[in-house]
Parts: sequence; structure tokens; C-alpha cells
Amino acid sequence: MHNKTAIFILTMLMAIAPATAQVESDSLSAASLKEKGRNAERLGLTELAEQYYRRALQTPEGDASGMTQQWLGILLEQKEYYPEAVALLQQSNTSDALAHQSYCLIQMHMIDSAAHCAAHAIEADTSSALAMTMMAYVETERDHHINAIAWANRALKSDPKFAQGENVMGYIQYRKGNHAEAMRHFKKAIQLDSTLANAYYNLGTLYCMRNSQEMAIKLLKQGLRRNPRNIRLYTALAYAYRMRGDAPKALECYNQILEYDSLHTPTINRIGTLYCEQGHYDQAIAFHKRALNIRPNDATAYKYIGKAYIDWGKYDKAIQSFIRSTNISTTDPETYMYLAELYGKQKKGERKQQSAYKKAARLGNKEAQSWLVKQGISW
Repeated sequence: MHNKTAIFILTMLMAIAPATAQVESDSLSAASLKEKGRNAERLGLTELAEQYYRRALQTPEGDASGMTQQWLGILLEQKEYYPEAVALLQQSNTSDALAHQSYCLIQMHMIDSAAHCAAHAIEADTSSALAMTMMAYVETERDHHINAIAWANRALKSDPKFAQGENVMGYIQYRKGNHAEAMRHFKKAIQLDSTLANAYYNLGTLYCMRNSQEMAIKLLKQGLRRNPRNIRLYTALAYAYRMRGDAPKALECYNQILEYDSLHTPTINRIGTLYCEQGHYDQAIAFHKRALNIRPNDATAYKYIGKAYIDWGKYDKAIQSFIRSTNISTTDPETYMYLAELYGKQKKGERKQQSAYKKAARLGNKEAQSWLVKQGISW
């Protein structure tokens, strides 16, 4: 390493000395902590950036502008902590904050709320390609593909080199079943921005769906070279290994994530599902309970416990777990579908089965809607 380069890196690292060393005084101002957080992000030290942002918000002055909340919310979005991200992003009224809030709400299956945020993001900045892209995602989730394409085209017209616009266009084509066209757009997105993790994620996942696991693994490793600590890419790589039947390699990917963030509950839950696939139900449930110890209101953990109990043949316990999941979150149609299936196995469970199907149908589940139509039941 050249001396000048070494001195530069050392200087930057000293500027953001690790919080665990407690070098800085707790009396640092919110502005100073915000700046340290931004410096940490620029160096790819997202965990350290998160610590600085949280400390900034805990200072007496906080951040009335909402920018610290926005930056922290985006970091939590990347870690898949969507409800917490939304709570933070709501404290900022910028177009970007509203757009990211919309994305998180889509992941939480709250499509109407996501549409509301996307519309306000566009209103706040009529030229925002990001906001238009979020509206394209919303319309895709509604299966309004013509509208979705129109919004994606508007985003690309506003910024012809906007990689996320190409990425959402690929997602629309994927939802339409045009996989070859989807791949073309995902590849174009990567050409425009070789660091765009979501494009690598989407393309890698699509390769897996086409039983091209080796291509997926190669591509996702390429993405990780550009984004060395990206949780979504490690998750996709683990999925590719699982599709290939290589559970040990998948577990290596999950453990790599936990090295970066030992409390990352989505990854802990995925390890649980991996054990469930192998028939180790007690180990699977132990991992999901570990996630609940970290985040007691983790609806996903309860759902996966329910799935493990189904595979184990313990249907009453499965129902209890799914009910606990729906008590926390009412936006996941899959959980209601599991309940409907289980109630269908019970004597005198018809009314509960219909109720579960109705809830899933209202959340857009087509299988539930079809079942109700065949029964002549509205929802």
C-alpha cells in the first residue's frame, strides 16, 4: 500500500473511531454524531453509522430536520427491519424519505399506504425518478402492469441513466412472466450502476428460478464484491445454495451476515427455515424463538414456528403460532392461508376457515379469492 493511501485511510478511520471504544464523550452534539455517521456510511461501515445516528437522536437536541431519522430509516430498510424503518422515515417529509417509506410498506404488504406515500413523494418533487419508481412498484403489486410501465418510463424519462428505473422495469416484466425481458432490464440496471444491490438480487433470484444456480452464484458473488456487507445479496446467495441442495454453504452465508450483525432476526429466522427443510424441527423452532428473544413482536418468527409445527404434524400448536403472528401483524396473506388450511382439517372449523380465507383475499391472495368464488362467498 502506498504511504499516501495508507495515511488517507488511517485519517478517515480516526475520524470515526469505533463507538465501542467509547473514545468520544457522550456530550458530543447531534450535529457531530450525524457527521460521524455520514463518514461511516461513506466508508461502508453501516453498523457504526447506525450507532452514531441512534446516539444523535438520543441527544437532548435530537434532529428536528428529520434527516438523521431518514438516514437511519434507510439503513434499517436495507436490513429488512421495515416497521422500524417506516416509523423513522415518517419523521422526515422529504421526497426521498416518502419514497423509501413506500418501499418498506410494499414489503409489509400495505399497498394502499405505500401508494399514498409514493403519491406524496411525487407531489414533493415532481421530477424525482425514485418517487416515480416507487409508484411503479405499487402498481406492479396491484397487477396494474400498464400503469406500472408508464410510471417506470416516466422515471427513466426524468433520468435516462437511473438504474433503479431499469430495475423496476425488470421487476414488472418478471411479474408479467416475461423472464427474458426481465433479465435484460436487470442487466441494464447493473450496467448503469454496478453497485445496485437490488438488481443483482433480482437477477440472481431469477437465475435460481430458471434452475441456473451456478450462474446465480457467480453473479451474486460479483455483486458482493461491489457490496461486501450487503445482507440481501448474502441472503440471495444462500437461497441459490439451498436451491442447489448445498445446505452447509447456505449456512455459511447466513453466518457471515450474523458476523456483521449478530442480532439480525431475518437471518436467524432463515436459519430456522433451513433446519426445518432438513427435518430438524426442534432446532428450527429454537432459532425462531431466538429471534423472538431479540424482537418479541416478530410476526415472521411466529409464522415460521407455525410452519415448522405443520411439517412436524403438530397442527394445534401451529394454529396457536399463526394466531400469535396475526395478532402482531394483519398484513401477511400467507399466514391467513396457513390458518385456513389448518381450520379445514378441523371438525366444525368451517366458519374459521372462511374467515381466514376472507382475510387473505382482502390482502390480494388470488388462491383465497378463487376458493371463495367457488363457494359463492364474497369478501
